[in-house]
Amino acid sequence: MKHFAVLLISVFFAGTAFAATSDIRPFDPGVPVFRIFAPTPMKGDQSHLTFDNAHPLLVVSAVRDLRLAEDRKGVQITLNDDDARAFAILTRKYKGNVLLLESNGRVLEALQVTAPSVNGVMTFKYPEDAVVAEYLRKRFRIGEFK
Repeated sequence: MKHFAVLLISVFFAGTAFAATSDIRPFDPGVPVFRIFAPTPMKGDQSHLTFDNAHPLLVVSAVRDLRLAEDRKGVQITLNDDDARAFAILTRKYKGNVLLLESNGRVLEALQVTAPSVNGVMTFKYPEDAVVAEYLRKRFRIGEFK
């Protein structure tokens, strides 16, 4: 009986720890939250950028944490551990360049990489990043959105 109680308590704490680290998924989980691409010049018009839809650098399907800013319009996300590591590698490689944040074929934002992002936190302030912030609020059904 004593061993059973110890086992039961161990299973409870293991389950609690697992639940505490589970990812947050959008309400339509079949579509990635966003994908990140390196831009490429458009054929025939070098002044405009596009991306190779078949070759995303990173696909984010869930996040570790999602928070509204105090104004209830901006959004801060924390990538899960694997995506945070991959994003850190990308931001080191593309430092001084641009990465495209895309969802459903629509470029949400061109991210100017000024320094490596090693903590996996991405902040989208309002109104500077209004398109991404509103998109995330809608996808996760949080805060105010139109």
